[in-house]
Amino acid sequence: MPRTCVSGHVNGFCRGAWGLYLAGWPAIWGIRVPKLHKSNALILKRIRHGDTSLILHAFTRDHGRVPFIAKGARSGGKRPPVPLVPVVELEFIWATSTRSELQLLREWSLVDGFGPVHADFTRLAWAQAGIEVLGRTLSGEEEHRDLFDLTLTYLHALGEASARYENLFILFRLLALRELGYELSVDANSDSTQPLVFIPGQGLISAKQVDSSRDKGMRIAPGSIKSLEMLLKQGFDNATRFKLTRDAHEEIDRLLNAAYRFSFDRWGKLESLKLLTPYTEPAPQGGGNHETRTT
Repeated sequence: MPRTCVSGHVNGFCRGAWGLYLAGWPAIWGIRVPKLHKSNALILKRIRHGDTSLILHAFTRDHGRVPFIAKGARSGGKRPPVPLVPVVELEFIWATSTRSELQLLREWSLVDGFGPVHADFTRLAWAQAGIEVLGRTLSGEEEHRDLFDLTLTYLHALGEASARYENLFILFRLLALRELGYELSVDANSDSTQPLVFIPGQGLISAKQVDSSRDKGMRIAPGSIKSLEMLLKQGFDNATRFKLTRDAHEEIDRLLNAAYRFSFDRWGKLESLKLLTPYTEPAPQGGGNHETRTT
């Protein structure tokens, strides 16, 4: 894969101070150089900076969420062959900065472009929604290797699926919540025919055990919890084979949003999902035994 350095050179010797560093001159002259780090990364957010540079917020596998500055990444004369865009797995090499919270991105190379995801607008929107979940929940340089690997699994599953992408997104959100330390247990009283109530901080409990005058919660039908359990058992490989009813989808979505709102201050409506509205068929009317279909 081609590798791009900060000066715009590809698979070659980088000029200037970076080239001297690689040649070992700083050690000879006793010059202190910044420590280098290398990790695979997913871009969460990119912001234009000046005429040629980018400010990036990235989720790295070994260092968690890290802010970067990529100098010259947008320069027309030295445009890198590896674009710094979301929904692409990259390898980053960067130098630690002691004077700024922005780390200087030295090199980046492509690991996985997720071609099938980028080839389809609907898949890409669901992928962007997953990246947006990470952007609203990750903070600080805390290592989340399992969450990083989970995200890659989700993106690959989207690329292989042909429909029912919402099942994969539900499963991703549920498992991501667990990896972030806020596990939502879905097996409590799931064999009961009585409705369950989700109360933030307490989880799912039987409606009979809830004091409605004191505890304010969200009622969830047992069938919706069973559907969620089924998705967990199916995993990403078989989640799209499961027929999720409209009512179950809506209740599960409300449940997960409530759990995320309770756990994360920055949680809100996902902008990426708004792109899907024109591409989603209207839900069938009259009853809860219909399958939710997505084009």
